[in-house]
Amino acid sequence: MQVLLDDQPLSIDRPTLAAALRSAQEAARARGRIIVEAFADGTQISDELLSSPSDDPVNIQNLAMRSAEPRSLVSFTLMDAADALTHVAEDHDRVGRDIQAGKTQAALGKLGESIATWQAVCDILNKGAALLNMDLDSLTLPDGDPTPLSGRFSAMLERLGSIRTALESQDFSALSDILLYDMAPLARQWSQTLHSIADMVRDGRIGAEAPL
Repeated sequence: MQVLLDDQPLSIDRPTLAAALRSAQEAARARGRIIVEAFADGTQISDELLSSPSDDPVNIQNLAMRSAEPRSLVSFTLMDAADALTHVAEDHDRVGRDIQAGKTQAALGKLGESIATWQAVCDILNKGAALLNMDLDSLTLPDGDPTPLSGRFSAMLERLGSIRTALESQDFSALSDILLYDMAPLARQWSQTLHSIADMVRDGRIGAEAPL
């Protein structure tokens, strides 16, 4: 099995995914980087499989892995999430208006994608904080709001919970109001928040790489 990290060949002690990943992680760690994706004969390996790789011999001819510098990776993913929330804000406006216009079923179909984006944002923020040892309980932003990020995060989760409550009770009038007057502005606010955090991470003002 040929093993490559950033197009550079690596030696492994046995032809297993676990051994290859171990070797790649050591090489990446020596350069202050982390493994971000892997391809087995051109097919991307899932995050689940990478998190618990098998130590059994595999029939893979070429295993290519790519690494990234943690700070750059977190900054990039936060910026990407911020841009996604800009579109979510537009979706919330559109879905809220569609519900008011009586197009409820079609609107609810679109809502699921927006909720999934919010969930992805939560995951990105939590993983980024863990990767860079960011303390969300003490992190404040230079926007004049003294509320720490953890408090803003809790408020966001509470708002998302109000969507679930409205859906469970089939209170579509309340749902449209929540989307138009709470969630759409909140998505725009969080887009700005994530942009600010990404800038602070990129400039080295917050975060320190955790031991890998």
